[in-house]
Amino acid sequence: MLNKDTSVSFSSFKRLVLLVIFCYNLDVKNYGLGCDEMYCLENMQRISYPSDLVMDLTKLYRFKGKDFYYEDIFKSDMQTIIKDTIERDTFFAAKVLNLDITENRTRLIIQKNSAPKNNDERILHNLKEVFKIIQLEGNNLELTPNEFLALAKRIFGGVKEVGYATRIIEVQVNLLREKKKESLRNKFDELLRLYKKHLSSGLVEGTQLATNLYVDLSNIKIYNQENDFMCLLIYYCLLFRERFNVFKYVSFFELYMEHLEEFRSALISASFNWETGFAQTAILNRLTIQLMLYGYNEIESKESAYSFDKGIRKIDSVESSILKMGEIFTKEEIRVRNPYLSDSTINRALENLKKENKIRPNGTGRSATWIRINQHEDTFDPKNRQVSLFDFLKEDK
Repeated sequence: MLNKDTSVSFSSFKRLVLLVIFCYNLDVKNYGLGCDEMYCLENMQRISYPSDLVMDLTKLYRFKGKDFYYEDIFKSDMQTIIKDTIERDTFFAAKVLNLDITENRTRLIIQKNSAPKNNDERILHNLKEVFKIIQLEGNNLELTPNEFLALAKRIFGGVKEVGYATRIIEVQVNLLREKKKESLRNKFDELLRLYKKHLSSGLVEGTQLATNLYVDLSNIKIYNQENDFMCLLIYYCLLFRERFNVFKYVSFFELYMEHLEEFRSALISASFNWETGFAQTAILNRLTIQLMLYGYNEIESKESAYSFDKGIRKIDSVESSILKMGEIFTKEEIRVRNPYLSDSTINRALENLKKENKIRPNGTGRSATWIRINQHEDTFDPKNRQVSLFDFLKEDK
């Protein structure tokens, strides 16, 4: 049996427990967070850099330091290079969104700016316009919810009402709890402020920071529609804004689609224990860095070929490409092999080779092919043929 002092003490303890529970509910419910929820950006001190990741980062920043060199080498053809990257980003972003558009219409909209005829075609057309904006102004992109919402509206405007999602939270008012709706725009704004704070501190590496924000946004599901795509677009924008200029030369979305299963698996792994603030984002960060390294190696290969091509006539470059192709080839294949040459240059080269009786046309119009005459090579390995961007569409039929 409790004595009087013990009873008083127990009563005080019970009041203290009730007060703690009240304060806990007031704090947690007011902010709409789960009891264990902590975002990646709120716990950056958990980040460690394994030795292999450090080595990859060293390689990446060595390449990044050559960005001015690449710009100088390719300066006379940068517009053509960026145009090609925009077209490839548009094509593969459409794949991410599963847009239902025929090969011919895809070609006309991306390459010829044909007017869209339905909703999916409008999105495709809008994608190209957004990628133009990112290529032109992406380095100076404002890190605000309004900026990213504007990109979403430019892509899906007139087709889907893509905006920030909402959630129901409980707010303690005196002794009562009231439910109210809260936009996740506020949480996005909070995370962007934290991102900029980490960025300005210089204590967290840029790709690591972008990866952690991407994982946060993917798990919060801040958009009411097309959340996965919009979070991926934001990730791309963050990397582009950090002046990883590899994405001026190489398509981010093409690399993503080529490694889709790896990327999905890495995001799932990176989201494990996300609610507790101890998400293991290194695997996704490592994959992103490796994809950028692959892109920079592609630039290095192009730089070597470009330096060589500058020492010979452009028509010789076209002829060299033709000799490496099969007996029957298309102008699109020449264009893919020579992304720095204009269509008019390719047309003149084909006409000259035709007059020299080295090639002849087979058919007319866009579907026309060409046939080599007096081949200098008896052997040809079809595996070495470089396919057109639109060959991917043919494979899907």
